Amino acid sequence: MTLFARVWHRVTSLKSRLALFLSLAILPLGMIAVVQTSAVVRDAQTLEQLDILARTGQAASTERALLRRAHGAATALGAGAVEAADDPELCERIMRRFVDRVDVYASASFTNADGMTTCSSTGEEMDLSDDPAWQDFIQRPTHNVTIGFDAETGAESLLTVVSPIFDPDTDAFLGATSVSLPHSLTDTLLAAQVEEVDLALINETGQVLSASTGITDAGIFEALNIEPESLGMSPRGVMFNVVREDGTEQLAALVPLIEDRVYVVGLWNGSVQNYSVPIFGTFTPLFPVLMWIVAFGIGFLALDRLVLQHLREIRHRMVAFSFDDPGSGFATLDNPPAEFKQIAGTYNRMIDRMLGDRAELAESLEEKELLLREVHHRVKNNLQLIASILNMQMRSVPDGDARRVLRRVQDRVMSLSMIHKALYTGTSMAHVRGDKLLSEVVQASFSAGIPPGKGVVTSLELDAVDLDPDQAVPLALLANETVTNAIKYLGAPDAVQPPKISVRLATDRGRNITLTVENTLGKAVQDEMANDGTGLGARLVEAFVSQLGGTSEVTQLEGIYRFEVTFTAFAAPSDGDGDNIDDVAAVAEASVRAG
Repeated sequence: MTLFARVWHRVTSLKSRLALFLSLAILPLGMIAVVQTSAVVRDAQTLEQLDILARTGQAASTERALLRRAHGAATALGAGAVEAADDPELCERIMRRFVDRVDVYASASFTNADGMTTCSSTGEEMDLSDDPAWQDFIQRPTHNVTIGFDAETGAESLLTVVSPIFDPDTDAFLGATSVSLPHSLTDTLLAAQVEEVDLALINETGQVLSASTGITDAGIFEALNIEPESLGMSPRGVMFNVVREDGTEQLAALVPLIEDRVYVVGLWNGSVQNYSVPIFGTFTPLFPVLMWIVAFGIGFLALDRLVLQHLREIRHRMVAFSFDDPGSGFATLDNPPAEFKQIAGTYNRMIDRMLGDRAELAESLEEKELLLREVHHRVKNNLQLIASILNMQMRSVPDGDARRVLRRVQDRVMSLSMIHKALYTGTSMAHVRGDKLLSEVVQASFSAGIPPGKGVVTSLELDAVDLDPDQAVPLALLANETVTNAIKYLGAPDAVQPPKISVRLATDRGRNITLTVENTLGKAVQDEMANDGTGLGARLVEAFVSQLGGTSEVTQLEGIYRFEVTFTAFAAPSDGDGDNIDDVAAVAEASVRAG
C-alpha cells in the first residue's frame, strides 16, 4: 500500500481529506516556484558578481591605459634603439628626450640580447647577463611589469614596464626596452578611484606592483599570496572570499587588466553575501514555501467558507433536531452557494414532511387509542350486564350446586370486567400496572367469597410491576381462580389462630415475577363452597400458567397450602387491542372441553 493510500485511510474527516488533496494540487506550483526562484536568484547573483568584477576593472581603467601606453612607448623606443645600436650617444639622447618630454616616466633604457644596458636616459651602463631575472626573461621573452629601483636613492619606488624587441624579418630576439613609472603616480591614481574598495596591481606571479594604500603599505595584498593561474581565471575575472588577519571575511575580486600579465585585485568592504543579496532578501529560498502556504491557506479558507461551513451547519441542525423542539432543526445558511441552498431547502422540506407525518401519526394513534378505550369500556359494560343477568338468574335458582356454579361464573365475568376497566382507564394502552389490577381482582374475590364474621385475616403484598396486556389478563384471571380456591379450602388451624389468606406479587427488579397465594388449613370457614368440586378451576389455572409461559408449584405444609407461579415478563410491552381476552376465552373453553 502506498504512503498516500495509508494516509488516506487514516484521514477520515472531509476537512482533512480536502486539505490533503489541496496541498497535493498546489504542490506542483510550489515546486515550479522553487525552481524559478532558484534560477532567478542564481541569475541575480551572477549579475551582482559581474557588476563587482566590472566595477573592479573600471576602478583600474586609468592604470590600464597608462600601462598600455607604457608598453607602446617601450616598443617604439626599442625600435629606435635598434636603429641607433651603432651610435650609443644617439640612443641615449632618444631615451633622455622621451623622458623629458613625457613627465609621467621616470626613466627609459634598452638592454641588448647579451644583457648589456648601453642605452639609458640616465646614461648608466649595466651588465644584467648574470641576473637570474634576466635569464628567466630571455627564456620567455614577453611583455611584463616588475618593480624597479630609483637609481639615485635605491628605494623601491618604480614600476617598470618591459617589452621584448624582435627582428621584424627573422623574429630573432634583439633585446628589451624598459620604461619606469614612479609608484607615487600609480598609487595615487588607484586611490582616487573607488572609496569602498582597496585596489592593487599584481603580475602573473602574484607580485604586488602598485596599491591604493601605497606600495610601502601593501602588506594586506602581499599576505593574500594571490596566484592568478591557481584561481582558474576567466576572461571577466573571478570573485572569492579571503580571511583577514582579524578573522573576518572580505570579498576579493581579481580582474585581468592587460592580458595575462597584469591583474587588478579589489578588496571590497564586506563578504560576497554583502554584494550578492537575492532580489527578495536573505530568506529568498523560503519565498516559494511562503507562496505555497499562502495559496494553501487561501484555498482552504475558501473551501471552509463555501463548503465546510455549510456542511457543519446542516450537521449541527440535524443533531439539534427533535420533535419536541422542531424549530431548532431547520437549517438557515448564511449566504450559501446555490447547491447548498438547494440541499438546505430539501432538508427543511423533509423536516416539514416528517412533522406533518408525525402529526398525522399522533392523531391516528390517538384515534386508535380512543377506539380501543371505547371498545374496552363497552366490553366492560357488556360483561357487567352479563354479571347482572347471572345475578338475576341466581335469584330464581334455589340454593344448591346450580347457584354455586352461577356464582363462580359471575365471579369470572366480573374479573374480566375489571381487566377491561384497567385497560381503558390506564395511562397507557401498551402496558398495565399489574399490582393495581391484582389488588382490585383480589379485593373483589375477598369481598365476594369470604363470609363475614369469620375473623379471616387477609394479607396483600404487591410489588409495582408493568405488564403487557397479553400477560396481565391471564395473570388477573389466575389470581382470581387461585384466591377463590384458597377461600374455598380456607380453615382455622386451631381455636387460637385465625384463618389467614395472603397474596404476594414479587419481582427481582428484573423480568422474573412470582405470584404466591397461601391459605391456612383446618376447620373449614366456607361451608357453602365446600362441595364445589367440578375441577374446572384447576384446568383454568393450568391454562393460565401455560399462557404466561411460567411454572407453577403447589406446596402443602403443616396447616398451610401454598400455590406459587413464576414467569418472565415480556421484554418489550406492545399495545394491546383486546384480542388477549379472546385468547383466554379460547384456552378456557378448550380446557373445559378437554375436561
